[in-house]
Amino acid sequence: MISATDEPLHVLDLPQLYQKPSGTDLVKALALLSLQPRTFGTTADVVKGPAVQPAGVTRYLTSIIASSLAWLDTDELREAIWDTAAARLSERSGRTAMPAMSRTFSVPTSSGEEYTLTLHEPSLTADNLGMKTWVSSYLLSRRLHNLGSPPALIPSASATTFSPQKPLRALELGAGTGLVGLSFAALQGKSATVHLTDLPEIVPNLAHNAALNVELLTRTEATVTTGLLDWSVTPSPLPTAEEQFDVILAADPLYSPKHPKWLVDTIKPWLSRGLNARVVVEMPLRDAYLPQVNEFRQRMGELGLAVVEEGQEVGYDDWESADGGALAVNCWWSIWGWSEKV
Repeated sequence: MISATDEPLHVLDLPQLYQKPSGTDLVKALALLSLQPRTFGTTADVVKGPAVQPAGVTRYLTSIIASSLAWLDTDELREAIWDTAAARLSERSGRTAMPAMSRTFSVPTSSGEEYTLTLHEPSLTADNLGMKTWVSSYLLSRRLHNLGSPPALIPSASATTFSPQKPLRALELGAGTGLVGLSFAALQGKSATVHLTDLPEIVPNLAHNAALNVELLTRTEATVTTGLLDWSVTPSPLPTAEEQFDVILAADPLYSPKHPKWLVDTIKPWLSRGLNARVVVEMPLRDAYLPQVNEFRQRMGELGLAVVEEGQEVGYDDWESADGGALAVNCWWSIWGWSEKV
């Protein structure tokens, strides 16, 4: 096995089929050819050299799939090698062709420690984009440790809404893989309860990810639940004051012309009317969706919410740009609170 600092191998340095290599050698070679999606963060973080030079790799993988592998001992071994070679080939067809995977994310804390979350992402298709972790979620998860003091979030004993006896109630809308909500839960610990919500096809994987991180959530004394919340459906009956939430979180929530209205219409009944209540959002400023971002801002103002803090930052998504480099995404984060006149 070569290290990350070694020069990439040439495909001819891998076991060649005419040599009738063992199953173990083929498995090791295919492991070297594994591609993971780009990680988020800075350009330095996302650009990683391959273990094997790309030239000739596709032909090598195709030759394995086409081979009978007759010299191997069992059908099970042959099937495993064919499946792995096919997965390696799929990984080279873009992010959407990658198989299901588990990924780890580091979340900074106010003490300088970092928490590690493990998230499962099923294979990606056009109708389950909520199964992917998006760059705005990553950026917001790394910003959350700075939101614990005025004027951002105010869960203090002197606040009229919060008290040591009453844990902060937080709701994540469109939670996807759960990175933002799980990060918030771990950071807040026993001072908050966090409810992660999404559509019916997303919630099972969301609940699975909460279970994957049970050790961290237990260690931080966090309370997390998951459930269905469809923005297009008005809750009936409307939530009581006790059922409303002190904090609503949302990352990358706008990808349809209907979403600005649906999102704000969902925030309206579920957000507590206390002056310390907050909505924390982060979304990419993609050209195609700028009208929706502007509509979201307008509707939030009409609802009586005003920006408490906001800013922009650049992250790097795990898609590739046209030139094969990291895809930079400009994101807008904002924290909203009720204006005093509401």
